[in-house]
Amino acid sequence: MTAAGSGLRDSRAWLALAAILAVAVGIRVPALGVTGHLGDVLVVSRWAERMADVGPLGFYDGGGSIYPALLYLYWPLGMLFDGDALDLAIKALAVPFDVGVGLLLFGITASRAGGWAGVGAAALYLLNPAVILAGPVWGQIDAAGTLVMLAALLAAARARLGLAAGLAVIAGLVKPQFGLVLLPVLVLAGIASRRQRSLWPVAWTLTGMVVGYLVIAGPLLLSPLEHAGNIGGVTEIRQEASVHAPNMWALLLGYERLDTGFGGIGLAMLVVGLAAAQLPLRWHRDLRTLLAVGVFVIFAFYFLPTRVHERYLFPAMAVLAPLAAVSRPVLAGYLALAAAFTLSMLYALADTTPFTLPQQWEEVLITREMVTALSIVMILAAITLVVQLSGGAGRRLSSRG
Repeated sequence: MTAAGSGLRDSRAWLALAAILAVAVGIRVPALGVTGHLGDVLVVSRWAERMADVGPLGFYDGGGSIYPALLYLYWPLGMLFDGDALDLAIKALAVPFDVGVGLLLFGITASRAGGWAGVGAAALYLLNPAVILAGPVWGQIDAAGTLVMLAALLAAARARLGLAAGLAVIAGLVKPQFGLVLLPVLVLAGIASRRQRSLWPVAWTLTGMVVGYLVIAGPLLLSPLEHAGNIGGVTEIRQEASVHAPNMWALLLGYERLDTGFGGIGLAMLVVGLAAAQLPLRWHRDLRTLLAVGVFVIFAFYFLPTRVHERYLFPAMAVLAPLAAVSRPVLAGYLALAAAFTLSMLYALADTTPFTLPQQWEEVLITREMVTALSIVMILAAITLVVQLSGGAGRRLSSRG
C-alpha cells in the first residue's frame, strides 16, 4: 500500500472522523424539527402512501414521480408511518445518506492523500450549513443522488465502465440532474473503444445503462418514454429564468422574470457548457480529473440554463470536497461558494416556506440587492474554481491508494 493509501489505517484520522460524524448527526437530529418546505414534504408523503397502498406495479397507473429510485425508500415509510410521523421520517432520510456521503468522501480522499485529508473532505460536506438546510431542514434527500453520483465517478476512475454507467443511470433516476454524471462515463467509453480498437467498452457501458434502468424502473413498469414525459411536464411548472438560483439569469433578470425569449439561449449555452466540461478527459482520466469534470458538469447545469432551482448546486458540495481538502486555492473557492449557497438556501426557505428568520435578517436577505450580490459571488467563485481545476489543482488525488 502506498503512503497515501496508509491514510485508511490511521487510527487518529478514524477517531476524528467518528467525532465529526457524531457532531454532524447531533446537528441534524434537532434540525429535523425545524419547519422547512412543507409542500415538498406533502408531495413526498403522498408518494409514500401511494406506494404503501398499491406497491410499485401500480404506482404509475394514475400516479407519477420523476424520482423513481426514491420511491423504494419512501415505500416502507408509507407502510410504517402516517401524518406528522411520516413527514418527520421523510425528512430524516437525509441523515443516513449524508453520513454515507461523508464516509465515501473520507475513503476516496484518505486512500490517495492521507487520513487527515480524508477527514477534511468529510468535514467540509458534513458540517456544511447548506447541506443541512437542503436535507434535514428542507426535507429533500439530494444526498442520495450525490452518493450514487460520487460512486459512479469513482467506478469510472477505476475503469469499471459498466458499473459506472449503471450507477449513473440510477443517479438520474434518483433525480434527473444527477444523471448528468453519465456524460463523462460515455466519453470514457468512447476513448477506451478508440484506444483498444474494440466496441467492448461501449458495449459494457450500454449494458450497464440498461441494467441500471431495469433494476429501478422495471418493477415500477416505467418506460423510458413515460419517464421522459414526466420530466418534461415538471419543467413546465416553474418557468422563471431562475427559480431562486443565484446564477447568471438571476443576476440579469432577478427571480420573478419568466424565461420567455431566453429559454433557448440558456439551453444552447448548457449544451456547449456540458460539452466543454468533458475536455479534460482528453488528457487525463484519473479520479482527480473525473471529480473536476463532475464539478464542471454541475456548474454548467446550475449557471447556464434557465429554470434552475436553488438546490441544483448541492452535489458540488460533495464532489468538490476532496479537491478542496488537498488544495488551499480550491478550499478558498469552496468556502466562498458554500457560504453563498447557504445564504441562497436561506433566501429560498424564507421567501417560499413557513421557515422564518429574525425579521431584521429577512429584511436584508430577501432583497434584489442580495440576489445580485449572491449571484456575483457564486459566479466568480465558480469561474475561479474552473480555472484552478483546469490548471491541475488537487493533484494529490491523482495518486492511487
